[in-house]
Amino acid sequence: MAAKTTAKPTNEPRGKHPDLNGTVCIYSPYINKHKTIQEGRRIPQDKACGDPTAYEMMEVCKRLFPEGCVDGENKGYSRDYEAQWAPMRGRIRVTLFKDGKPTVPEITTRKQLFLKVAELIPKMATRQPGYVDPYAGKDSAAAAGGGSGTTNKKKKKGKE
Repeated sequence: MAAKTTAKPTNEPRGKHPDLNGTVCIYSPYINKHKTIQEGRRIPQDKACGDPTAYEMMEVCKRLFPEGCVDGENKGYSRDYEAQWAPMRGRIRVTLFKDGKPTVPEITTRKQLFLKVAELIPKMATRQPGYVDPYAGKDSAAAAGGGSGTTNKKKKKGKE
C-alpha cells in the first residue's frame, strides 16, 4: 500500500498571483446605498453613496493613493446584473501595502478604504448641483447644426 502524504502548512501566501498581495478590489455595489447586503454592499447604508460609477471610484482612489497604486479593470461584479454594463462596470484594484508598509497610513484595511471612497464620491464636482459637463456642449452644438458653418447648396445651371 502507498503511504498517504499530507500537505505541510506553510506561512507563504497561497495563490497564483503573489505580486497582487496587499491589493484590494472595489466594485461599485460595495459602496452603493441602493444595494442590499445580499446584493454586495459591504458598508453601512447610512455611510454608503448613491450609484457610484467605476470612473468616480477610480478618480477618488487616484487622489488618495500615490501613482501606480490604483489600477482599473474592465470586470463586472457577478452578484449585480446592472454592473455588467458601463458606467457601473469596472473593478478598481488598489494597492494598500507595498513591501509590508501601508501606502497611505490612514487607510490600512478594506473597510477603511470602502468608507473613505464612499465619503468622498458625493463631494466630487460632478456630483454637485449645477455642474455642467464641459464636453457635453461641444457634441450637442455640432449635432444641432452649429458645426463648421458650411452648407450644401446645389448650384443651378447657367446661373452664378
